Amino acid sequence: MASGKFIANPGRVREGGERMEELPLMTEKIADDFISDMQNYRGWAGDTDDFAQTVRPKYDANNQACLDLIRAVGGAFWGLRQAVLANGRHIEGVSNYARDEIGRQMSSLDGPGDSSEGGRH
Repeated sequence: MASGKFIANPGRVREGGERMEELPLMTEKIADDFISDMQNYRGWAGDTDDFAQTVRPKYDANNQACLDLIRAVGGAFWGLRQAVLANGRHIEGVSNYARDEIGRQMSSLDGPGDSSEGGRH
């Protein structure tokens, strides 16, 4: 790649976006596993005594904060995937438009009955 020049590969951009599909699904599984695992420890602080009433709110708040973070990461992955796919579509559109315009310009520059040396002026 030459300095100051950007060359995009629309197919690779689209492929990258498609491969990102699993990331939000993985965060959903992580959240489900976390919920399941935290139930294993819920009773450790007790249920009704002073210690349980002191510890349980913080335990629940920490678990909720973890779940909120996991879900936020999943949402960010989903948004990133959508942005990459949209960027790929945009690159493909610009590339196709440029190719069509170059082809149209080449056609208009061909001499009458002489298309073997297209693009003369």
